[in-house]
Amino acid sequence: MMDEKIDDVDMISDMPAFIMHHILSFLPRKEAAKTSVLSKKWNSIWSSFPILDFDQCCYLNKDHLFADKHPENKKRVKKFMNIVDKSFGRRFQEHKLQLQKFKLHITLVDFKLASLVDKWIELAFENDAKEIDLLVETEENSCYTYTLPKTIFVAKSTNYCKLGQPFSWTGVKFYSLQKLRLQEVCLNEEIIQDIIHTCPFITDFGLIMFKGPKILEISNLPKLRNVTVIPDDNYVESVKIDLPNLQIFRLGYSNQCQLDITGCKDLKELWLDSVNITDQLFHFSISRFPHLETLLINDCSMLERVNISVQRLRELRIFSCQKLLYVEIDAPNLSLFRYCNSSNQMAKLFLKNAPCCLELNLKLDPNDLVDTHWFLNLREFLLMSNQRKYLKILVFLSEAVTFDLKELSGMSLPPPVELDLMKLDIRNSALSIDYVTFIDGLLWSCRPKILSVPTGLESLDKCIKVLCEMLVDREDLHRCLGDHKCWRSHLKGAEITSIAGNEDERLLDCKTLLDMLPTLAKDQEIQFRLDWEHHLHGYLD
Repeated sequence: MMDEKIDDVDMISDMPAFIMHHILSFLPRKEAAKTSVLSKKWNSIWSSFPILDFDQCCYLNKDHLFADKHPENKKRVKKFMNIVDKSFGRRFQEHKLQLQKFKLHITLVDFKLASLVDKWIELAFENDAKEIDLLVETEENSCYTYTLPKTIFVAKSTNYCKLGQPFSWTGVKFYSLQKLRLQEVCLNEEIIQDIIHTCPFITDFGLIMFKGPKILEISNLPKLRNVTVIPDDNYVESVKIDLPNLQIFRLGYSNQCQLDITGCKDLKELWLDSVNITDQLFHFSISRFPHLETLLINDCSMLERVNISVQRLRELRIFSCQKLLYVEIDAPNLSLFRYCNSSNQMAKLFLKNAPCCLELNLKLDPNDLVDTHWFLNLREFLLMSNQRKYLKILVFLSEAVTFDLKELSGMSLPPPVELDLMKLDIRNSALSIDYVTFIDGLLWSCRPKILSVPTGLESLDKCIKVLCEMLVDREDLHRCLGDHKCWRSHLKGAEITSIAGNEDERLLDCKTLLDMLPTLAKDQEIQFRLDWEHHLHGYLD
Protein backbone atom coordinates (compact mmCIF):
# COMPACT_ATOMS: atom_id res chain seq x y z
CA MET A 1 0.00 0.00 0.00
CA MET A 2 1.37 3.36 -0.94
CA ASP A 3 1.95 5.81 1.85
CA GLU A 4 -0.52 8.63 1.71
CA LYS A 5 0.97 12.08 2.09
CA ILE A 6 -1.15 14.42 4.15
CA ASP A 7 -0.30 18.11 3.94
CA ASP A 8 -0.56 20.12 7.11
CA VAL A 9 -3.13 22.84 6.59
CA ASP A 10 -3.13 25.97 8.74
CA MET A 11 -6.85 26.66 8.76
CA ILE A 12 -6.63 29.63 11.12
CA SER A 13 -4.11 31.57 9.07
CA ASP A 14 -6.41 31.32 6.07
CA MET A 15 -9.22 33.04 7.91
CA PRO A 16 -10.18 36.65 7.12
CA ALA A 17 -8.35 39.30 9.16
CA PHE A 18 -11.43 40.42 11.09
CA ILE A 19 -11.98 36.86 12.39
CA MET A 20 -8.33 36.56 13.44
CA HIS A 21 -8.64 39.94 15.20
CA HIS A 22 -11.71 38.60 17.01
CA ILE A 23 -9.70 35.57 18.18
CA LEU A 24 -6.93 37.82 19.51
CA SER A 25 -9.46 39.92 21.43
CA PHE A 26 -9.98 37.02 23.86
CA LEU A 27 -6.28 36.86 24.81
CA PRO A 28 -4.38 38.99 27.35
CA ARG A 29 -2.25 41.56 25.53
CA LYS A 30 1.06 39.82 26.31
CA GLU A 31 -0.24 36.50 24.96
CA ALA A 32 -1.74 38.10 21.88
CA ALA A 33 1.55 39.85 21.11
CA LYS A 34 3.37 36.49 21.01
CA THR A 35 1.37 35.48 17.93
CA SER A 36 3.34 38.02 15.87
CA VAL A 37 6.32 35.62 15.67
CA LEU A 38 4.31 32.70 14.26
CA SER A 39 4.40 33.86 10.64
CA LYS A 40 4.35 36.93 8.42
CA LYS A 41 0.55 36.67 8.25
CA TRP A 42 0.24 36.65 12.06
CA ASN A 43 2.70 39.54 12.32
CA SER A 44 0.53 41.55 9.95
CA ILE A 45 -2.59 40.61 11.91
CA TRP A 46 -1.02 41.72 15.19
CA SER A 47 0.26 44.99 13.68
CA SER A 48 -3.25 45.83 12.47
CA PHE A 49 -5.06 44.67 15.65
CA PRO A 50 -7.61 47.45 16.36
CA ILE A 51 -7.63 47.03 20.16
CA LEU A 52 -4.95 48.88 22.12
CA ASP A 53 -5.09 47.71 25.73
CA PHE A 54 -2.31 49.18 27.90
CA ASP A 55 -2.63 48.49 31.62
CA GLN A 56 0.44 49.29 33.71
CA CYS A 57 -0.76 46.99 36.53
CA CYS A 58 -0.62 43.98 34.19
CA TYR A 59 2.78 45.00 32.86
CA LEU A 60 4.32 45.47 36.32
CA ASN A 61 2.33 42.60 37.91
CA LYS A 62 0.89 44.93 40.55
CA ASP A 63 -2.64 45.32 41.88
CA HIS A 64 -2.60 49.14 41.92
CA LEU A 65 -1.38 51.93 39.67
CA PHE A 66 0.69 53.96 42.13
CA ALA A 67 4.32 53.38 41.30
CA ASP A 68 6.77 53.18 44.17
CA LYS A 69 9.56 55.76 44.03
CA HIS A 70 12.40 53.31 43.64
CA PRO A 71 14.47 54.34 40.58
CA GLU A 72 14.29 50.83 39.11
CA ASN A 73 10.50 50.88 39.24
CA LYS A 74 10.39 54.26 37.49
CA LYS A 75 12.57 52.81 34.75
CA ARG A 76 10.06 50.00 34.25
CA VAL A 77 7.19 52.49 33.94
CA LYS A 78 9.15 54.48 31.34
CA LYS A 79 9.89 51.25 29.48
CA PHE A 80 6.15 50.52 29.51
CA MET A 81 5.52 53.98 28.02
CA ASN A 82 8.04 53.25 25.25
CA ILE A 83 6.11 50.09 24.38
CA VAL A 84 2.88 52.10 24.17
CA ASP A 85 4.49 54.75 21.97
CA LYS A 86 5.97 52.21 19.54
CA SER A 87 2.61 50.43 19.27
CA PHE A 88 0.94 53.69 18.26
CA GLY A 89 3.64 54.46 15.71
CA ARG A 90 3.36 51.13 13.90
CA ARG A 91 -0.39 51.06 13.75
CA PHE A 92 -1.10 54.62 12.67
CA GLN A 93 1.82 55.14 10.31
CA GLU A 94 1.57 51.79 8.53
CA HIS A 95 -2.07 50.79 8.77
CA LYS A 96 -4.12 53.99 9.26
CA LEU A 97 -6.25 52.13 11.79
CA GLN A 98 -9.76 52.88 12.92
CA LEU A 99 -9.61 51.81 16.56
CA GLN A 100 -12.18 49.55 18.11
CA LYS A 101 -10.93 50.11 21.67
CA PHE A 102 -8.25 52.15 23.44
CA LYS A 103 -7.49 51.47 27.11
CA LEU A 104 -4.74 53.32 28.98
CA HIS A 105 -4.19 52.85 32.73
CA ILE A 106 -0.88 54.40 33.77
CA THR A 107 0.97 56.31 36.47
CA LEU A 108 2.74 59.44 35.24
CA VAL A 109 6.13 59.24 36.99
CA ASP A 110 7.58 62.23 35.11
CA PHE A 111 5.45 65.21 34.15
CA LYS A 112 7.77 65.91 31.23
CA LEU A 113 6.10 62.87 29.64
CA ALA A 114 2.57 64.30 29.93
CA SER A 115 2.70 65.53 26.32
CA LEU A 116 3.34 61.95 25.22
CA VAL A 117 0.19 60.77 26.99
CA ASP A 118 -1.71 63.68 25.39
CA LYS A 119 -0.52 62.52 21.98
CA TRP A 120 -1.76 58.93 22.48
CA ILE A 121 -5.15 60.05 23.71
CA GLU A 122 -5.61 62.54 20.87
CA LEU A 123 -4.55 59.92 18.29
CA ALA A 124 -7.10 57.48 19.67
CA PHE A 125 -9.91 60.02 19.31
CA GLU A 126 -8.73 61.22 15.90
CA ASN A 127 -8.85 57.63 14.68
CA ASP A 128 -12.47 57.23 15.76
CA ALA A 129 -11.96 54.83 18.68
CA LYS A 130 -15.29 53.22 19.47
CA GLU A 131 -14.40 52.56 23.13
CA ILE A 132 -12.19 54.72 25.36
CA ASP A 133 -11.00 53.74 28.87
CA LEU A 134 -8.59 56.25 30.46
CA LEU A 135 -7.05 56.33 33.92
CA VAL A 136 -3.90 58.45 34.29
CA GLU A 137 -2.71 58.67 37.88
CA THR A 138 0.10 60.75 39.37
CA GLU A 139 2.43 59.52 42.09
CA GLU A 140 1.14 59.50 45.65
CA ASN A 141 1.63 62.84 47.43
CA SER A 142 2.45 64.51 44.12
CA CYS A 143 1.51 68.19 43.84
CA TYR A 144 0.75 67.70 40.14
CA THR A 145 -2.50 66.45 38.62
CA TYR A 146 -2.80 65.25 35.05
CA THR A 147 -5.68 66.85 33.14
CA LEU A 148 -7.05 65.35 29.95
CA PRO A 149 -6.51 67.33 26.75
CA LYS A 150 -9.59 69.35 25.81
CA THR A 151 -9.52 68.14 22.22
CA ILE A 152 -10.72 64.67 23.23
CA PHE A 153 -14.24 65.89 23.70
CA VAL A 154 -14.92 66.28 19.99
CA ALA A 155 -15.48 62.66 18.97
CA LYS A 156 -17.62 61.54 16.06
CA SER A 157 -17.61 57.77 16.55
CA THR A 158 -16.92 57.05 20.23
CA ASN A 159 -19.85 55.19 21.81
CA TYR A 160 -18.25 54.14 25.12
CA CYS A 161 -16.07 56.35 27.31
CA LYS A 162 -14.63 55.67 30.77
CA LEU A 163 -12.70 58.52 32.37
CA GLY A 164 -10.84 58.48 35.66
CA GLN A 165 -9.15 61.84 36.26
CA PRO A 166 -9.89 65.60 36.35
CA PHE A 167 -11.36 67.13 33.22
CA SER A 168 -13.45 70.02 31.98
CA TRP A 169 -16.71 69.29 30.18
CA THR A 170 -16.69 72.61 28.35
CA GLY A 171 -17.06 72.15 24.60
CA VAL A 172 -18.05 68.49 24.80
CA LYS A 173 -19.24 67.04 21.51
CA PHE A 174 -19.76 63.30 21.80
CA TYR A 175 -21.86 62.80 18.70
CA SER A 176 -22.70 59.13 19.24
CA LEU A 177 -21.80 58.40 22.88
CA GLN A 178 -23.90 55.58 24.32
CA LYS A 179 -21.96 54.56 27.43
CA LEU A 180 -20.22 56.91 29.87
CA ARG A 181 -18.43 55.95 33.09
CA LEU A 182 -16.79 58.62 35.26
CA GLN A 183 -14.62 57.24 38.07
CA GLU A 184 -12.79 59.09 40.86
CA VAL A 185 -13.60 62.51 39.41
CA CYS A 186 -14.85 65.80 40.88
CA LEU A 187 -18.26 66.82 39.56
CA ASN A 188 -20.65 69.70 39.97
CA GLU A 189 -24.22 70.36 38.92
CA GLU A 190 -23.08 72.21 35.79
CA ILE A 191 -21.13 69.18 34.51
CA ILE A 192 -24.09 66.87 35.12
CA GLN A 193 -26.41 69.18 33.17
CA ASP A 194 -23.85 69.50 30.35
CA ILE A 195 -23.76 65.71 30.05
CA ILE A 196 -27.55 65.60 29.88
CA HIS A 197 -27.65 68.26 27.16
CA THR A 198 -24.75 67.02 25.04
CA CYS A 199 -25.19 63.22 25.15
CA PRO A 200 -28.77 62.64 23.99
CA PHE A 201 -28.11 59.04 22.88
CA ILE A 202 -26.57 57.82 26.14
CA THR A 203 -27.94 54.46 27.34
CA ASP A 204 -25.51 53.60 30.20
CA PHE A 205 -24.23 56.13 32.75
CA GLY A 206 -21.95 55.34 35.68
CA LEU A 207 -20.69 57.72 38.39
CA ILE A 208 -18.19 55.76 40.49
CA MET A 209 -16.38 57.04 43.60
CA PHE A 210 -17.01 60.65 42.62
CA LYS A 211 -17.01 63.79 44.77
CA GLY A 212 -19.95 66.21 44.75
CA PRO A 213 -22.46 67.58 44.06
CA LYS A 214 -24.63 67.55 47.20
CA ILE A 215 -27.81 67.17 45.15
CA LEU A 216 -27.65 64.77 42.21
CA GLU A 217 -30.52 64.87 39.73
CA ILE A 218 -30.63 62.95 36.44
CA SER A 219 -33.57 63.41 34.08
CA ASN A 220 -34.49 64.24 30.46
CA LEU A 221 -32.49 61.38 28.93
CA PRO A 222 -35.16 59.23 27.26
CA LYS A 223 -32.71 56.59 25.96
CA LEU A 224 -30.96 56.04 29.30
CA ARG A 225 -31.49 52.45 30.48
CA ASN A 226 -28.74 51.79 33.04
CA VAL A 227 -27.51 54.11 35.85
CA THR A 228 -24.93 53.39 38.58
CA VAL A 229 -24.27 55.93 41.35
CA ILE A 230 -21.53 55.28 43.95
CA PRO A 231 -20.30 58.47 45.72
CA ASP A 232 -16.84 58.67 47.26
CA ASP A 233 -18.08 60.32 50.44
CA ASN A 234 -21.21 61.22 52.40
CA TYR A 235 -21.50 64.73 50.98
CA VAL A 236 -24.23 63.66 48.55
CA GLU A 237 -27.41 64.53 50.41
CA SER A 238 -30.01 63.70 47.77
CA VAL A 239 -30.27 61.47 44.71
CA LYS A 240 -33.26 61.93 42.42
CA ILE A 241 -33.57 59.90 39.23
CA ASP A 242 -36.54 60.70 37.01
CA LEU A 243 -36.18 58.49 33.94
CA PRO A 244 -39.38 56.74 32.84
CA ASN A 245 -37.46 54.32 30.57
CA LEU A 246 -34.72 53.37 33.06
CA GLN A 247 -34.42 49.60 33.53
CA ILE A 248 -31.38 49.15 35.82
CA PHE A 249 -30.42 51.33 38.80
CA ARG A 250 -27.58 50.70 41.26
CA LEU A 251 -26.90 52.91 44.27
CA GLY A 252 -24.02 52.24 46.66
CA TYR A 253 -22.33 53.71 49.73
CA SER A 254 -24.88 56.46 50.28
CA ASN A 255 -25.55 56.22 54.00
CA GLN A 256 -26.62 59.83 54.43
CA CYS A 257 -28.58 60.63 51.26
CA GLN A 258 -32.28 60.78 50.47
CA LEU A 259 -33.37 58.65 47.52
CA ASP A 260 -36.17 59.34 45.04
CA ILE A 261 -36.47 56.96 42.08
CA THR A 262 -40.25 56.70 41.97
CA GLY A 263 -40.28 58.31 38.52
CA CYS A 264 -38.59 55.21 37.05
CA LYS A 265 -41.79 53.36 36.20
CA ASP A 266 -40.15 50.74 33.95
CA LEU A 267 -37.42 49.67 36.39
CA LYS A 268 -36.51 45.98 36.12
CA GLU A 269 -33.34 45.71 38.23
CA LEU A 270 -32.61 47.53 41.52
CA TRP A 271 -29.44 47.32 43.64
CA LEU A 272 -29.24 49.08 47.00
CA ASP A 273 -25.82 48.70 48.62
CA SER A 274 -25.10 50.44 51.96
CA VAL A 275 -28.06 52.79 51.60
CA ASN A 276 -29.90 54.26 54.58
CA ILE A 277 -33.43 53.57 53.45
CA THR A 278 -36.29 53.21 55.95
CA ASP A 279 -38.97 50.53 55.89
CA GLN A 280 -41.57 53.10 54.85
CA LEU A 281 -39.54 54.54 51.96
CA PHE A 282 -38.56 51.07 50.79
CA HIS A 283 -42.18 49.90 50.63
CA PHE A 284 -43.27 53.13 48.95
CA SER A 285 -40.54 52.82 46.29
CA ILE A 286 -40.96 49.10 45.58
CA SER A 287 -44.69 49.50 45.06
CA ARG A 288 -43.95 51.87 42.14
CA PHE A 289 -42.05 49.22 40.15
CA PRO A 290 -44.52 46.67 38.76
CA HIS A 291 -41.95 45.38 36.21
CA LEU A 292 -39.17 44.71 38.74
CA GLU A 293 -37.41 41.37 38.10
CA THR A 294 -34.17 41.60 40.14
CA LEU A 295 -33.72 43.10 43.62
CA LEU A 296 -30.49 43.19 45.65
CA ILE A 297 -30.37 44.68 49.15
CA ASN A 298 -26.98 44.75 50.87
CA ASP A 299 -25.97 46.33 54.19
CA CYS A 300 -29.04 48.58 54.43
CA SER A 301 -28.78 49.17 58.15
CA MET A 302 -32.12 50.90 58.73
CA LEU A 303 -34.34 48.14 57.39
CA GLU A 304 -36.16 46.14 60.09
CA ARG A 305 -39.41 44.78 58.64
CA VAL A 306 -39.68 44.30 54.88
CA ASN A 307 -42.68 43.30 52.81
CA ILE A 308 -41.88 42.51 49.17
CA SER A 309 -44.90 41.97 46.92
CA VAL A 310 -43.81 42.07 43.27
CA GLN A 311 -45.51 39.75 40.80
CA ARG A 312 -42.69 39.69 38.22
CA LEU A 313 -39.77 39.40 40.64
CA ARG A 314 -37.40 36.57 39.64
CA GLU A 315 -34.24 37.15 41.70
CA LEU A 316 -34.00 38.40 45.28
CA ARG A 317 -30.78 38.78 47.28
CA ILE A 318 -30.67 40.11 50.85
CA PHE A 319 -27.19 40.42 52.38
CA SER A 320 -25.84 41.72 55.69
CA CYS A 321 -28.82 43.81 56.81
CA GLN A 322 -27.98 43.51 60.50
CA LYS A 323 -31.18 45.03 61.92
CA LEU A 324 -33.54 43.15 59.63
CA LEU A 325 -35.93 41.08 61.76
CA TYR A 326 -38.76 40.11 59.43
CA VAL A 327 -39.13 39.56 55.67
CA GLU A 328 -42.43 38.70 53.98
CA ILE A 329 -42.32 37.77 50.31
CA ASP A 330 -45.14 37.46 47.79
CA ALA A 331 -43.48 36.77 44.44
CA PRO A 332 -45.05 33.92 42.45
CA ASN A 333 -42.35 34.03 39.72
CA LEU A 334 -39.36 34.03 42.08
CA SER A 335 -36.68 31.56 40.89
CA LEU A 336 -33.77 32.63 43.15
CA PHE A 337 -33.77 33.81 46.76
CA ARG A 338 -30.43 34.15 48.51
CA TYR A 339 -30.23 35.33 52.12
CA CYS A 340 -26.89 36.03 53.80
CA ASN A 341 -26.30 37.44 57.26
CA SER A 342 -24.36 37.20 60.47
CA SER A 343 -25.47 34.09 62.29
CA ASN A 344 -26.35 36.06 65.44
CA GLN A 345 -29.08 38.00 63.63
CA MET A 346 -31.31 35.63 61.66
CA ALA A 347 -34.40 37.34 60.28
CA LYS A 348 -37.74 35.56 60.23
CA LEU A 349 -38.47 34.77 56.60
CA PHE A 350 -42.11 34.30 55.64
CA LEU A 351 -42.67 33.25 52.03
CA LYS A 352 -46.36 33.53 51.29
CA ASN A 353 -46.08 32.86 47.59
CA ALA A 354 -42.56 32.09 46.39
CA PRO A 355 -41.92 28.69 44.78
CA CYS A 356 -38.11 28.76 44.60
CA CYS A 357 -35.47 26.98 46.65
CA LEU A 358 -33.94 29.11 49.43
CA GLU A 359 -30.18 29.67 49.49
CA LEU A 360 -29.21 30.57 53.05
CA ASN A 361 -25.73 31.78 53.97
CA LEU A 362 -24.68 32.29 57.59
CA LYS A 363 -21.36 33.65 58.78
CA LEU A 364 -19.86 32.85 62.18
CA ASP A 365 -17.41 35.60 63.14
CA PRO A 366 -14.48 35.01 65.53
CA ASN A 367 -16.21 36.32 68.66
CA ASP A 368 -19.71 34.94 68.03
CA LEU A 369 -21.30 32.92 70.82
CA VAL A 370 -22.26 29.43 69.62
CA ASP A 371 -23.99 27.47 72.35
CA THR A 372 -27.04 25.25 72.80
CA HIS A 373 -29.48 28.15 72.35
CA TRP A 374 -27.73 29.22 69.13
CA PHE A 375 -28.37 25.76 67.67
CA LEU A 376 -32.00 26.00 68.82
CA ASN A 377 -32.32 29.38 67.07
CA LEU A 378 -30.86 27.85 63.91
CA ARG A 379 -33.46 25.05 64.02
CA GLU A 380 -36.27 27.59 64.42
CA PHE A 381 -34.83 29.80 61.65
CA LEU A 382 -34.77 26.92 59.18
CA LEU A 383 -38.37 26.02 60.05
CA MET A 384 -39.73 29.31 58.62
CA SER A 385 -41.08 27.87 55.35
CA ASN A 386 -41.72 24.65 53.45
CA GLN A 387 -39.41 25.53 50.54
CA ARG A 388 -36.42 23.37 49.63
CA LYS A 389 -33.33 24.81 51.25
CA TYR A 390 -29.57 25.05 50.77
CA LEU A 391 -27.50 26.16 53.76
CA LYS A 392 -23.91 27.36 53.69
CA ILE A 393 -22.09 28.18 56.94
CA LEU A 394 -18.83 30.13 56.76
CA VAL A 395 -16.93 29.67 60.02
CA PHE A 396 -14.26 32.05 61.34
CA LEU A 397 -15.12 31.16 64.92
CA SER A 398 -12.38 31.27 67.54
CA GLU A 399 -14.50 30.96 70.70
CA ALA A 400 -15.50 27.67 72.34
CA VAL A 401 -18.58 25.82 71.02
CA THR A 402 -20.97 24.25 73.53
CA PHE A 403 -23.98 22.01 72.96
CA ASP A 404 -25.82 20.15 75.72
CA LEU A 405 -29.34 18.76 75.21
CA LYS A 406 -29.90 18.77 78.98
CA GLU A 407 -30.25 22.56 78.77
CA LEU A 408 -33.39 22.03 76.65
CA SER A 409 -35.07 19.49 78.93
CA GLY A 410 -38.77 20.15 79.44
CA MET A 411 -39.00 22.40 76.37
CA SER A 412 -41.37 21.77 73.46
CA LEU A 413 -38.98 21.62 70.53
CA PRO A 414 -39.76 22.15 66.83
CA PRO A 415 -38.83 19.28 64.50
CA PRO A 416 -35.53 19.52 62.59
CA VAL A 417 -35.86 20.64 58.97
CA GLU A 418 -34.69 18.63 56.00
CA LEU A 419 -32.10 20.37 53.77
CA ASP A 420 -31.19 19.43 50.22
CA LEU A 421 -27.62 20.55 50.84
CA MET A 422 -25.46 21.90 53.67
CA LYS A 423 -21.98 23.31 52.94
CA LEU A 424 -19.43 23.81 55.70
CA ASP A 425 -16.51 26.15 55.03
CA ILE A 426 -14.34 26.29 58.15
CA ARG A 427 -11.35 28.65 58.09
CA ASN A 428 -8.08 28.20 59.96
CA SER A 429 -9.11 30.79 62.56
CA ALA A 430 -11.53 28.11 63.80
CA LEU A 431 -8.87 25.40 64.02
CA SER A 432 -9.10 25.17 67.81
CA ILE A 433 -12.87 24.72 68.17
CA ASP A 434 -14.42 21.40 69.18
CA TYR A 435 -15.46 19.98 65.79
CA VAL A 436 -17.38 17.05 67.28
CA THR A 437 -19.54 19.39 69.37
CA PHE A 438 -20.08 21.79 66.44
CA ILE A 439 -21.19 19.05 64.03
CA ASP A 440 -23.25 17.46 66.81
CA GLY A 441 -25.22 20.70 67.21
CA LEU A 442 -25.62 21.24 63.46
CA LEU A 443 -27.02 17.76 62.80
CA TRP A 444 -29.39 18.16 65.73
CA SER A 445 -30.61 21.43 64.19
CA CYS A 446 -31.31 20.12 60.67
CA ARG A 447 -31.28 17.05 58.44
CA PRO A 448 -29.05 17.59 55.37
CA LYS A 449 -29.37 15.06 52.55
CA ILE A 450 -25.94 16.07 51.25
CA LEU A 451 -23.16 17.52 53.41
CA SER A 452 -20.33 19.15 51.45
CA VAL A 453 -16.91 20.38 52.62
CA PRO A 454 -14.17 21.97 50.45
CA THR A 455 -10.50 21.02 50.78
CA GLY A 456 -7.28 22.98 51.03
CA LEU A 457 -7.04 24.19 54.65
CA GLU A 458 -5.88 22.40 57.79
CA SER A 459 -9.21 23.29 59.45
CA LEU A 460 -11.19 21.75 56.58
CA ASP A 461 -9.11 18.57 56.59
CA LYS A 462 -9.74 18.26 60.32
CA CYS A 463 -13.49 18.72 59.75
CA ILE A 464 -13.52 16.02 57.03
CA LYS A 465 -11.73 13.58 59.33
CA VAL A 466 -14.28 14.19 62.11
CA LEU A 467 -17.18 13.74 59.65
CA CYS A 468 -15.74 10.38 58.58
CA GLU A 469 -15.57 9.25 62.19
CA MET A 470 -19.03 10.54 63.14
CA LEU A 471 -21.03 9.69 60.01
CA VAL A 472 -19.42 6.85 58.08
CA ASP A 473 -17.50 4.86 60.69
CA ARG A 474 -20.13 5.70 63.37
CA GLU A 475 -17.55 5.33 66.16
CA ASP A 476 -19.65 7.23 68.72
CA LEU A 477 -23.08 5.76 67.93
CA HIS A 478 -23.35 4.49 71.50
CA ARG A 479 -23.42 8.06 72.82
CA CYS A 480 -27.17 8.43 72.50
CA LEU A 481 -28.76 5.05 71.86
CA GLY A 482 -32.41 5.22 72.90
CA ASP A 483 -32.46 9.03 73.10
CA HIS A 484 -35.05 10.12 70.50
CA LYS A 485 -33.83 13.72 70.67
CA CYS A 486 -30.33 12.75 69.52
CA TRP A 487 -29.70 12.92 65.76
CA ARG A 488 -27.70 9.67 65.79
CA SER A 489 -30.86 7.73 66.62
CA HIS A 490 -32.43 8.93 63.35
CA LEU A 491 -29.46 8.54 60.99
CA LYS A 492 -29.88 5.24 59.15
CA GLY A 493 -26.55 5.53 57.35
CA ALA A 494 -24.07 7.74 55.56
CA GLU A 495 -21.61 7.34 52.71
CA ILE A 496 -19.04 9.34 50.77
CA THR A 497 -20.46 10.05 47.30
CA SER A 498 -17.74 12.23 45.78
CA ILE A 499 -14.06 12.99 46.35
CA ALA A 500 -12.97 15.97 44.23
CA GLY A 501 -15.48 14.99 41.55
CA ASN A 502 -14.49 11.31 41.61
CA GLU A 503 -17.57 9.10 42.09
CA ASP A 504 -15.89 5.71 41.66
CA GLU A 505 -17.45 3.57 44.41
CA ARG A 506 -14.24 1.54 44.77
CA LEU A 507 -12.43 4.65 46.05
CA LEU A 508 -15.19 6.17 48.19
CA ASP A 509 -14.16 5.08 51.67
CA CYS A 510 -12.73 7.01 54.60
CA LYS A 511 -9.27 5.47 54.48
CA THR A 512 -8.82 6.38 50.82
CA LEU A 513 -10.22 9.86 51.44
CA LEU A 514 -7.90 10.59 54.35
CA ASP A 515 -4.91 9.30 52.40
CA MET A 516 -5.81 11.56 49.46
CA LEU A 517 -6.45 14.75 51.46
CA PRO A 518 -2.83 16.05 51.44
CA THR A 519 -2.73 15.73 47.64
CA LEU A 520 -6.04 17.44 46.81
CA ALA A 521 -6.05 20.95 45.38
CA LYS A 522 -7.75 23.81 47.18
CA ASP A 523 -11.54 24.08 46.96
CA GLN A 524 -12.15 20.51 45.80
CA GLU A 525 -15.46 19.21 47.14
CA ILE A 526 -15.94 16.23 49.46
CA GLN A 527 -19.58 15.12 49.62
CA PHE A 528 -21.35 12.88 52.12
CA ARG A 529 -24.86 11.52 51.55
CA LEU A 530 -26.95 11.09 54.73
CA ASP A 531 -29.95 8.76 54.93
CA TRP A 532 -32.43 9.83 57.63
CA GLU A 533 -35.53 8.31 59.14
CA HIS A 534 -38.57 10.38 58.17
CA HIS A 535 -40.67 9.93 61.36
CA LEU A 536 -39.86 13.04 63.35
CA HIS A 537 -43.01 13.31 65.51
CA GLY A 538 -41.11 12.34 68.62
CA TYR A 539 -39.32 15.69 68.61
CA LEU A 540 -42.43 17.47 69.79
CA ASP A 541 -42.27 15.91 73.25
